[in-house]
Amino acid sequence: MYKKQLLDNLKREIVLLKQLAVLIEEKDLTFRPHEKVRSTYELMQYLSGIGSSMMRWFVKNDMTPELREKIKVYRSTLALHNFQVRLDEQWKEIQDYMSEISEHDLLHKEVELPWKEKMVLGAAIINCPIKWLATYRMELFMYLKMNGRPELGTKNAWVVEDRVQAAL
Repeated sequence: MYKKQLLDNLKREIVLLKQLAVLIEEKDLTFRPHEKVRSTYELMQYLSGIGSSMMRWFVKNDMTPELREKIKVYRSTLALHNFQVRLDEQWKEIQDYMSEISEHDLLHKEVELPWKEKMVLGAAIINCPIKWLATYRMELFMYLKMNGRPELGTKNAWVVEDRVQAAL
């Protein structure tokens, strides 16, 4: 049951990101609220894989410098036209990693986060991929608003549209 709840939350974040993805325009990609903050495009690169990367971290525990470089190169091929496809790929990878996790693992297996903090796997999934996808999704929403998109409202950031839910 716990596993299903975690998966449902991860799916919701991907669905909400896909809803925002269709609202991103070419002019939004270079928007950067401040010189030392990610651009919309860089944020999209991050969002296109952070959930599945962290699930891999927890399940495979094989994140080498070479694999990080490979992920970085793959993320560099992201474009506005393939952002939704990348979100779909990420969702598939998340499901694949979750299929390797048992309910017992979620409650008892201890994992180490990238900054060396240890916690039980279920809590780690909440504190990393779920929270990161939610936080950076909201950052993407705010970028669009700050870049002159007054037609966007709270509903665009939080309410799952049936058409997007059905497509995933």
